[in-house]
Amino acid sequence: MSGKEVKSKSILFVYTGFSSFVKNDYLLLSAVHRVHKYHYSPVRGILKNTLEILRQFFFLLIFGWKYDLFYCWFADYHSFLPVLFARIFRKKSVVVIGGYDVCRIRKLKYGAFCSSFRGWFCAKSMRMASYILTVSAHVDRKAKAIAPFTKRTMVYNCVTLESPDETSTFKTDMILTVGLINNERTFYLKGIDTFIETARLLPGFRFEIVGINQSKLAHKLGNLPLNITLYNKVKPHELPAFYLKAKIYCQLSRSESFGVSIAEAMTFGAFPIVTREGGMPEIVGSVGAVVERDPQSVANVIKERLLRHGVHDENEIKMQIKKHFTQQQRSEAILHLIDAL
Repeated sequence: MSGKEVKSKSILFVYTGFSSFVKNDYLLLSAVHRVHKYHYSPVRGILKNTLEILRQFFFLLIFGWKYDLFYCWFADYHSFLPVLFARIFRKKSVVVIGGYDVCRIRKLKYGAFCSSFRGWFCAKSMRMASYILTVSAHVDRKAKAIAPFTKRTMVYNCVTLESPDETSTFKTDMILTVGLINNERTFYLKGIDTFIETARLLPGFRFEIVGINQSKLAHKLGNLPLNITLYNKVKPHELPAFYLKAKIYCQLSRSESFGVSIAEAMTFGAFPIVTREGGMPEIVGSVGAVVERDPQSVANVIKERLLRHGVHDENEIKMQIKKHFTQQQRSEAILHLIDAL
């Protein structure tokens, strides 16, 4: 931020899940502004959602006038009333578009626009908002198609983990993937099937999957190759130990608006291999490999990196993150936007 004094604003921070990237925005806003959290509980079913919307309606009706700005993470049911009340009270609203809210993969029933009813709430939220924040150029293009007349800007998600300066001494010939994989849909969405088949083609290398619910997905894990190790969901502070060991990080998703885990692994010097989906190629840039989601293609790149190239330039990979995806960069961009509204 510049030396100009920033006026503190009263912000209603609306969210459904307090994930690491949502928490990061809350903290950066709270450092300068007066921020009140509002948790909209994500529920299934029209009746339960109606009750949650009614609860939000009366909260906004009674207290909405107090806020200078409404900041919503994701466009969905929970963002519609805040941006509507912002207009009624002549206040400003910002909706952060994270990817699910502009996505539709009918085969996996993934994305808000798989339902025309839910998609209406998303589209209306984006079109009525004062400003749209998108997390990648890929998401930005989709948001523009849905709400072409709403002002918007692209601000990349960021990495909050810190790695030691020297990481090469910790590296092993291990290939890693990380995700919240707790049902069959996320199993395929994150490309875990492709990752497993890639491991089957490379029995001499070690593969690890972190974040998979082994009990819920037991029916998908019955014939695993012996060179794969599975870990259930771990706490955020436990992830660096995995990133530090991995020479290669794979994200073979069928859809990925950004890919925080990719950027985190790169922070620790892991060579990234990603599919040509969503915002992943933007993160990797020229320092990793973008491949077709095909086990043999992925296996060929892994062999090329580990057998022929040996140790890759970890500093070059780390620099890609430091140039584009730091917490400071996101903080400065968002705080500048809020100040200008």
